[in-house]
Amino acid sequence: MVADSKRLQVDIPQGKAHSRPDAPAVDPTDLAMLALDDRGVIQNCSRTCEQVFGYRQDELAGRHVSTLLPQLEDTELVLEDRVNSRLAFLCHCAIPFHARPRDGNSFTSEIFINRLGRQSLVVLVCNLEEPA
Repeated sequence: MVADSKRLQVDIPQGKAHSRPDAPAVDPTDLAMLALDDRGVIQNCSRTCEQVFGYRQDELAGRHVSTLLPQLEDTELVLEDRVNSRLAFLCHCAIPFHARPRDGNSFTSEIFINRLGRQSLVVLVCNLEEPA
């Protein structure tokens, strides 16, 4: 097993997590979807992603996912042809991540990451904050 030389740093922001009874209900149409290569470079995104983050698909294509999820900047997303086990664990535990849209008004999110084929990943981002 290859050791993860760069540790994923996660601060637990004060936001609502979906595992809590008072958490807002999630509509599947509110999930922003990103398709990444194994290095974390955005290949494609959903319309919801465009709406949530304020970037057009053509503006995101070719950028690293850390543009939107800064905590993933120094994280190896794939180790030994699988999603980094630490990252997968944090996602499984519903640990909140900071998300950074174009306007700079960061929000607390939950992410889900999975393999999509042999050389790509799919990331779903769910905003955990109540609408204003």
